[in-house]
Amino acid sequence: MEKNKINPVKITGPDKLFFGVRKSDATRIYIDKPSFDCEWYWSFGYLGNKDEHYHLNGYQNGRNTDIHSALSSDYDLNPSIEKNLWVFCELALSIYKLKESAELFHLGGAHMTTNPHRKSLKKISYERTINEKLLPEQLQTFWNLIKGEN
Repeated sequence: MEKNKINPVKITGPDKLFFGVRKSDATRIYIDKPSFDCEWYWSFGYLGNKDEHYHLNGYQNGRNTDIHSALSSDYDLNPSIEKNLWVFCELALSIYKLKESAELFHLGGAHMTTNPHRKSLKKISYERTINEKLLPEQLQTFWNLIKGEN
């Protein structure tokens, strides 16, 4: 194994799960299973179907509401999500915060330009802990919740 290579455990379960039916047009929406991509980041929160693709991240942005209220008003959700919507939202938001942290430690900054403290921010040990332990735990719990295995 390469010294700096991240090796997270894979999330178990189907590649895609039913998310809900969009109330505005009765379209069935699915969510993709999280995956570790390009050997450095987690792909997470991809929603859609064969005709469209969008993200759970910031779903409620531009609206004066929280993600829980936005999802409740926009979807007839998968019963497992509906029953545990507060936990679903907590896990999703925690996962996004952990992803951002891992990316900061991987890149050594926010990636707008070169951070003057890049060398002190680039922390492979922090990135590894987040990507190999913390995120897989959260992601598997999230995926199990949607599958109804909570």
